[in-house]
Amino acid sequence: MKLKLAVRSGAIVPVLLMLPNVVWMLFYSLDAGAKSAVPPALSIAENVVRSVALALPFFYPLNLKRAWSLAVLGAMASALAIYYLAWGRFFLGGGSVALLSAPLLAIPSPLALAPVALLLLSSYLMNSWLMFGAALCFGVLHLWGLSLIAL
Repeated sequence: MKLKLAVRSGAIVPVLLMLPNVVWMLFYSLDAGAKSAVPPALSIAENVVRSVALALPFFYPLNLKRAWSLAVLGAMASALAIYYLAWGRFFLGGGSVALLSAPLLAIPSPLALAPVALLLLSSYLMNSWLMFGAALCFGVLHLWGLSLIAL
């Protein structure tokens, strides 16, 4: 019964999104002394909005009976597949940090764009403007932070 409840809720979205991150945290580490080019205020704002965008799906069901829901579900599966491909390339490439932001299938920064796309698309199936706003804010802050790192 609990598994059915979990599948009926949007909780599956952040769970699937975080699986490669958990593997990364368990088996890989970045240089502890590395300094970030992202201002602390931007980093804090991004992390707060990321937390909200990953927590909200636990409170909404995925409605697969809406118009276009199968198309949106297919787009979500594509975004997740691209995300997993990018993580797979990172893991199979020996954990090279350069692979974290390298283009994949002509998509620049797939590890940044794919989760944002997944969260934005999931807001449609959740019928939640709050989720859409959180995903949009996360996307803007995440991409802004990445652009500062690339400079």
